Amino acid sequence: MAHYDRRLSDKLLAAFDQACDQKLVAVAELLLRALETVLTNEGGAGVVDKRQDLGPVIAAYARLKELQDVHRLSRN
Repeated sequence: MAHYDRRLSDKLLAAFDQACDQKLVAVAELLLRALETVLTNEGGAGVVDKRQDLGPVIAAYARLKELQDVHRLSRN
C-alpha cells in the first residue's frame, strides 16, 4: 500500500476550499459529503484520530452555507 503524507480528509478540505474560491457550489457540496464519509470511515472503535482541531471542518460547513446563500440570491 502506498504511503501518503497527507490524510485524504485534508486533501478533500483543500479541494473544497478551491471549489468555494471558484464559486462551484455543486462541487463544494459533493466534496463536503465526501469529507463526511471519509471522517466517518477514519474514526471508529480503537482508532485514534491525530487531528487536533476540528475547526477547519466546522468552518467548511459555515463556508458552504454562505456560498449557497450568495448563489441563491444571485439567481433571483
